[in-house]
Amino acid sequence: MTVSHAYLDRAIANLSRVAEVSYRRIFNGVGVYHRGVQFALIINDKLYFRADDDSRSLYIQQGMSAFQPRAAVQVESCFFQLPEQVLITPSELHYWMRIAVEAAKTGDFRDDETTLETPIRHLRHRA
Repeated sequence: MTVSHAYLDRAIANLSRVAEVSYRRIFNGVGVYHRGVQFALIINDKLYFRADDDSRSLYIQQGMSAFQPRAAVQVESCFFQLPEQVLITPSELHYWMRIAVEAAKTGDFRDDETTLETPIRHLRHRA
């Protein structure tokens, strides 16, 4: 799973035309944030927006596919792939961004960097 610089630049530029966004690399992709709330992922040059129980059906009705981290394992994803046409249509992009940010806020997925100081239990030195 990778993200090309060209796709990242284009996606962030389009998102930035609609609202204030920031991003950072996470695992093999990129997390996209609006005012500290992670509402999107970019993985394999595809943009995925966050859904919650209320908005999941909107994504499904539009035929947007859910992010599946592994092909062999089907899990219920909270991220759905945004069609390319939405990414280049500001009014549509704004609509879906609002839905994704609201879903992220209700799930309390705020980016809290203070948690980086918290020790990871499974990495403690074993005696």
